[in-house]
Amino acid sequence: MARFKYLGEPARPGFVKQMGSTIKIRVQQKDGTTLELLPKVGGKFTPGQDIGYDITDERAIRHLESDTRYERIS
Repeated sequence: MARFKYLGEPARPGFVKQMGSTIKIRVQQKDGTTLELLPKVGGKFTPGQDIGYDITDERAIRHLESDTRYERIS
């Protein structure tokens, strides 16, 4: 079981001047289904916020660990 914190979108100079709010996170699971995570508070994920879910699927954990937008907190 793992929990993650949302760090925000990385800067992409030249492409996007300002990123919009992240309102949904989709992660592939081992069985081929997609895990859809919605914010529990405020309607959007804000940088530094715990995403509020305990992730147990090993593929979903690997995906979130490899993505620079998330940090594992437990």
